[in-house]
Amino acid sequence: MSLSAIVALLKASFLTASSYRVRFVQALFTSLITVIPVFLVARALQPMMGPTIQTEGKDFFSFLVVGFVVMSFVVTCVDSLPSQVSGDINNGFFEALLGAPVGTPTILVGLVAYPVLFTMARGAIMLALAALLGVHISMARLPEVAVIVTLLAVAHFGISLVATGLMVAFRTTLSIPQIVITASGFLGGVYWPTSVIPSWVHTVSEFVPLTYGLRAIRQAVLEGRAFPQLTDDVLTLAAFAGCLMSLGILAMSLALAHARRRGTLSQY
Repeated sequence: MSLSAIVALLKASFLTASSYRVRFVQALFTSLITVIPVFLVARALQPMMGPTIQTEGKDFFSFLVVGFVVMSFVVTCVDSLPSQVSGDINNGFFEALLGAPVGTPTILVGLVAYPVLFTMARGAIMLALAALLGVHISMARLPEVAVIVTLLAVAHFGISLVATGLMVAFRTTLSIPQIVITASGFLGGVYWPTSVIPSWVHTVSEFVPLTYGLRAIRQAVLEGRAFPQLTDDVLTLAAFAGCLMSLGILAMSLALAHARRRGTLSQY
């Protein structure tokens, strides 16, 4: 994998995004103003929600902010690559990229590098403002969080590769990103703990990777728990990451072979 090629694609994406100055600034500013209404709503619901989040920070505002930040990261990991590749196929850029003297993994990572880093920057801004409003983040647990976030990224990038493969081969994602994002939002514990989800859908939440990653992140940064206390969730998430990434790599490899065989890489 060529680091210089990834940096070049990252720089190109940054220059393109920053050229739309108003939209670029608006995206950052939105991160700030989002925190204020969340703070007000969380304070109002604290008496009701506090008892249900005893193992995930106890403070509902902290619970929500961490949920929103991690969810935005998951959305980017799932949706950015198929959306980018769809546009690049339409204008013929994707075929030109595949003709560059670098490997396909380098190209795919380079295409998502900017949106992932930008989402992380927005998340950091939200957490900084939340800290000013009283959220306490356990900085000592950042190594644990880094590992968990990496596993979340791998798991959801695997899903993204499946959707991208479908786009390359058949010009449709079958709405996989949208389905995963919706399921993650409602069943992954973003807005409420999974313990309060009705029993008839609780089983479904056990097949949502975000369920394990988000719970582990909250327990790490809000409760100060170390890896020995997060073992079950982290190992389950690691299993999801390994399986989904393997599936994604297989799907993308088959899709590229199919498209090259039929000569449809640049045909929209």
